[in-house]
Amino acid sequence: MSNHYQISELPNKLAKKMSLKSNDSDKILLPKRNSINGHDSSTVSNIETTSSSKSKSIKKRKRTVYAPMTKNYGPKATLKSVTDEYLLLVQDPLSQQLSWTNPPLYVLVIKKLCNDLYTPFNEVLKFLIYDHNLITFIEEKDYESDFVLNDEKLKEAMKPQGENTKSSLRKFTINECKMIEKNDRNKIDFVICIGGDGTLLHASGLFQQSCPPILSIHMGSLGFLCPFDIENYRKYINCVVKGGVPLLLRNRLKCKLEKIVDTSQKLEESTGCFTCATETSPTKSNEDCNSNELLCLNEVVVGRGCSPFLSNLDLYVNDYLITTVQGDGLIISSPTGSTAYAMAAGASMCHPSVQSIIIAPICPHSLSFRPIVVPAGCELKVALSPDSRHTAWFSVDGRNTTELKQGFYISITTSEYPLPTISRSDQLNDWFEGLATCLHWNQRQKQLPLNQCYTQNSSNLKTPSRSPSATSLKQKSEGDEADK
Repeated sequence: MSNHYQISELPNKLAKKMSLKSNDSDKILLPKRNSINGHDSSTVSNIETTSSSKSKSIKKRKRTVYAPMTKNYGPKATLKSVTDEYLLLVQDPLSQQLSWTNPPLYVLVIKKLCNDLYTPFNEVLKFLIYDHNLITFIEEKDYESDFVLNDEKLKEAMKPQGENTKSSLRKFTINECKMIEKNDRNKIDFVICIGGDGTLLHASGLFQQSCPPILSIHMGSLGFLCPFDIENYRKYINCVVKGGVPLLLRNRLKCKLEKIVDTSQKLEESTGCFTCATETSPTKSNEDCNSNELLCLNEVVVGRGCSPFLSNLDLYVNDYLITTVQGDGLIISSPTGSTAYAMAAGASMCHPSVQSIIIAPICPHSLSFRPIVVPAGCELKVALSPDSRHTAWFSVDGRNTTELKQGFYISITTSEYPLPTISRSDQLNDWFEGLATCLHWNQRQKQLPLNQCYTQNSSNLKTPSRSPSATSLKQKSEGDEADK
């Protein structure tokens, strides 16, 4: 028999189910992230308090990322009692930490496509193999590279150490076998990415279901998703192997190409709502239930491709026709992807802990089509309008470009398999620091008080710098006069 709870009883019920522990022994220190210009900072940021603070009283955090909720609404209104199936227990994202059920044994190291990175890449491999005795996997391109084969220690690690033992450095292979012994993807305990944001996207593409925790080391171009620097990689790896580091679960989108089956409009007796919109809603066909699914970390982009015509796309949310997109295309983005292509298209930037899906048009032929944010549990469907002049093309994280034809639609929803990334300070501050150091969010010359001004003799004030192009006209005019 299902239990019925009133809204006033929910906090106590949830509090009993969620018992979070705070152990001082699991708390660690990680160095502060380097700025984007390469200036090192010796300041240490506290992920947790040090072991010397055990004697101090532990202060309970008073604020979470979720807003508080009142129990009653007016003198008589409240929420209707619900059964267990409608209760969703969600842990506060700021309290999520990595915990090992057993000590990690297998690690996958992924490197950016750059030969200059083989020196730090080899150092990380030797540290994992000889200092932590971890069985290390690398991709085939790196396993067969001369930069790795010419290293004596790594070459020795490729050989079996005994009759009944395998090598410590192995080639990472992927196949469709679900047995742990035959599929390397099922063995990996955690992943180390050495590169930029594209390297992290590549790692996400390798694990299309459950993904192990990822430590992202910044050695790429932007590094918005990579908060760790290569200089302190030993300390970072030691902390990850020990456990207790902050973990950020980044929602991924599940994209699937389906075939349309025409259904007539009918009225649902139980809810009194229409099961489809005023036009035909795309639904799943039985013969296409086994079509491939793709998980993406950033976004799904549907566009006109090389066609000279406007994209004419029907957008459905939970089987309701919301609008028809007429423009260059449409971006369906996760919160992590809101700082990528969606941001360039004018969408709002969302923290990865916000449970949402961002919908942003690409160059819409309308002055009133603004980006919107919908709940993460919504199912989105994108199909060609019946009067579309041409087909469309869609890509998942910039890859797997596929043509979208009449009679098919794309189903997009939030996946049950998030991407767990390890945070440097915590799940919230890393994001804001990335906005400031990588994207230079809201940076401008500070306004002075009325009684101050920038002068040549100002000792404590920095004069605003101008680009060389600002004086190019003056220099050009002076040069013209000299020629005369």
